[in-house]
Amino acid sequence: MIKKFFITLCAVVCFNASAFAANIEDAVLFAIEIANDNSHGYSQGMPPYQGSRESPDFDCSSLIYHALNHAGFPVIENWHNNPEYMARYNGKQYTGDADTIWQDLGEGWIKISWYDAKDNLIRGDILCNPQHHVAFYIGDGLTVEAKGVNNPKGGDYQTGDAGGEIDFYSAFNRGWTEVYRYVGTRD
Repeated sequence: MIKKFFITLCAVVCFNASAFAANIEDAVLFAIEIANDNSHGYSQGMPPYQGSRESPDFDCSSLIYHALNHAGFPVIENWHNNPEYMARYNGKQYTGDADTIWQDLGEGWIKISWYDAKDNLIRGDILCNPQHHVAFYIGDGLTVEAKGVNNPKGGDYQTGDAGGEIDFYSAFNRGWTEVYRYVGTRD
């Protein structure tokens, strides 16, 4: 609890506002708030999983999509206009996956290889291995992410089981291949 409080406090006090887009900070704070609230758990929203991946439970990509959408980025709308939305899921999955997020981010984003970005990560960077996983970088070498039941704290797919499915983890040695960074401006 102290660690989560410190990360939230640091999110509000420690970051340099001139270095980051306000909308990205809103998205990061949304994800941190979800991680700090044990009523949220992990779900991919399909059997044998229980619940939904669209809240109160999230999987890795739906957490990022909802956080960005909350902050005013049209990522969910972009997903609904993505040809993969119908081809892959027949329009039934509200948010995309780790392998579709790059196409859905829209204008103002750049893609950087993990190798080129790993020593200069910026709060709000989206760390991704498109075939496996996606997370927000929040600073101090940490991510906030929905990591599922294979996280160090355990848990299951039940809503609100407080198993640590959405939590804070080290950003390094995780198999990331890409970093998506917002460099544009939004109104």
